[in-house]
Amino acid sequence: MLDDTLWSLVDLLYNTPQGELLRVSRWAWPIFESLHFIGMSMLIGTVGIFDLRLLGFARGIPIASLHRLIPVGVAGFAINAVTGFCFLSATPDQYIFNLAFRVKLVFFVVAGLNVAFFYTRVFRRLLDLAPDATPPLAARVVGGVSLCAWIGVMAAGRLLTFFRP
Repeated sequence: MLDDTLWSLVDLLYNTPQGELLRVSRWAWPIFESLHFIGMSMLIGTVGIFDLRLLGFARGIPIASLHRLIPVGVAGFAINAVTGFCFLSATPDQYIFNLAFRVKLVFFVVAGLNVAFFYTRVFRRLLDLAPDATPPLAARVVGGVSLCAWIGVMAAGRLLTFFRP
């Protein structure tokens, strides 16, 4: 039953315009790969620095100042979401049945839950922190979980090609 549902999803994704574009165009896949890399660089370059500050590094930089870079990371995530969905649509069977892809999704969920926890429970306490202050334990945990989750996403993404179903 689950297998039938997954194959239905494969068929649905395979028959999309973006999937067709990536399969037939000589340049679409490498262009999308480049955009995906740029998006990941934007995401990790901003969110990663912010997470390191939450862990206590670069204490002279106010957390609120670094937080102004987060929209750049969100834009990078958006680029990755769009290009990643296009890759999935182009060869859905190579992703849906791939253990590395499933692990990547788990890391995405962890990262998403971590962001939700951060903005609902931790963020407001950080805004008034002195620039050289050590963030509270909850903020350091959030920063560590975020770094680990995004490294997990990148590692699992890289392993996709090594674990083809």
